[in-house]
Amino acid sequence: MALIEIQTQNEMIWTLKILDRITDALFNEIVNLVESGKGKFKNVPVILEIKYRHIQANELAMLIEVITQNQMSVIGIRSRTQELIDFARLAGLAIFDKTKPSEILQLKHRLPKIVSEEVIHSEQVISKDSDLVLLSSVQADADVIAHGSVSAYRIVQGNVFAGVDGDEKATIFIHSFNAQLVSIAGVYKQFETVPEKLHSRSVVIDLQEGQLRFQII
Repeated sequence: MALIEIQTQNEMIWTLKILDRITDALFNEIVNLVESGKGKFKNVPVILEIKYRHIQANELAMLIEVITQNQMSVIGIRSRTQELIDFARLAGLAIFDKTKPSEILQLKHRLPKIVSEEVIHSEQVISKDSDLVLLSSVQADADVIAHGSVSAYRIVQGNVFAGVDGDEKATIFIHSFNAQLVSIAGVYKQFETVPEKLHSRSVVIDLQEGQLRFQII
């Protein structure tokens, strides 16, 4: 019995449906899927649709890590489980729902800007009035800037600015942390040397009582 099902969402985004509990067999099926695709799924943005209702947040974190290691990038989830929704929000992932056709235009301005190319030295990428999703690495001295949240699924060595219009609810997710500077709503932290406990780790950053909070996931 298949444990996952994959379908095209559109030309850019794929939906990966999780139909059963998370086990080694499911992880193996993901690996086989990527290998059989012969590069088709490399760096593609993926929405996780959690159909199996008994998956917990720590299992979702492991699943996202396996998918990322296989060169796909999870940009959001679709789930009815509040624990998973809360975890996804904390991790800077989008929350997707089945939207009525009449609501699509109203939500269009909220769609994230997705950047699949590497952000190189001294380059500046800006996402105005939306979140920013980075599927490739960010080199040192590059700037990535968003009015909303920033989610980066490769190593980040440059500067990350979220909530630049004052949105204190914006978050930053970095899969492999080596940033020079991070900022949310003007509150920033600069690193001459990244602490060992954060270096190359998956980190979520948000604002807690006006201070940046760093959480390793």
